[in-house]
Amino acid sequence: MTFKVQKYYILLIFILIHGIVKSQDISFSQYNLFQTYYNPVLSGMFEGTVKVSLINRDQWIKFVEDPYRSFGITGDIKFDLKNQDFRNDYLSLGAYFLSDRAQLLDWNKNEMGVGLSYYKKLDKFRNSYLSGGIGIGLLQRSLSYDNIYFQDQFDGLNKYDNPTQEILPINIHTTPDLKIGLGYQTQISSRWNMQLSSSIHYIFRPNFSFFKNLDDINYRGSSDYKALIRTNTIFNFVYEITKYEQIIPRIFIGTQGPHTIIQIGTGYRKSFYSINQTALHTAGSLRNVASGTSITPVDLGLQIGFEIKSFIIGLHYDIGLRDAIRFSNPTHSFELGLTWIGNYDNDGYVCPKF
Repeated sequence: MTFKVQKYYILLIFILIHGIVKSQDISFSQYNLFQTYYNPVLSGMFEGTVKVSLINRDQWIKFVEDPYRSFGITGDIKFDLKNQDFRNDYLSLGAYFLSDRAQLLDWNKNEMGVGLSYYKKLDKFRNSYLSGGIGIGLLQRSLSYDNIYFQDQFDGLNKYDNPTQEILPINIHTTPDLKIGLGYQTQISSRWNMQLSSSIHYIFRPNFSFFKNLDDINYRGSSDYKALIRTNTIFNFVYEITKYEQIIPRIFIGTQGPHTIIQIGTGYRKSFYSINQTALHTAGSLRNVASGTSITPVDLGLQIGFEIKSFIIGLHYDIGLRDAIRFSNPTHSFELGLTWIGNYDNDGYVCPKF
């Protein structure tokens, strides 16, 4: 199979995977910092042998009294296969923990998971790899009743003095998750490199209802709320202007049921190897949401990042365009990302960092 045919065949696979289902879960603007969460196969797409990343997002600042906060930590490690027949292939293992908190009702979502992926080298001259991965995780959701109040009931005559009879279930539950992913990376030309990845989450559609284990004959509501299947598709490209300058276009498409997030952005990287192996990143992005046939711009993002040897720092700011148009009061969101890479080698192909 020639490289040209191979390239388009693999691209077709990703399009088909993305089209299986038509994002309500946590979404970071710097999604390349938290790769294993988005796709288990991405645990091995970085320069080096081990990586640890932290990310924190404060959302809707000044729009609500207590911002919506998401925090995550992830670690990835690569293993070279010593077998002679697989000496150009490698395995990668990733793990992550994620916490999402809304202060108003003390709504908490915690998630932890691990991912294992295998990278098969297809072309040593173009540094092409086809990869597959599988991930398992546990999702915990909890809600505090301390800030939820119900009115007294009408006594049937003229007073509201009967106690409430609201049926409240156990306010914490845990469900498993299974995700699978595919990845492909290659050098398209002497200046262009490409990474593609796609994943499917909630394959077995876990039941997220708090009432699923409620045993009360007086409850008349539904106890079945199955998760909608979620997909994440990421396109990363790197164009080398010179050895020390790169343009990095990227696209993220996340779907869950009828909801879709499309984030389009472009970054610029300038390295200064005469100054202690330092590089500067700048980027801009536009996040859109789609439902049905309409697409609405939601956030305009601006980013600045720094590489100092093995350490990478990223700062991202989102201004809410939709809220500015609807309410004349834009929302503000900030993200801070920190990454350390062991045995870091960025003399070759530059992987997107954010």
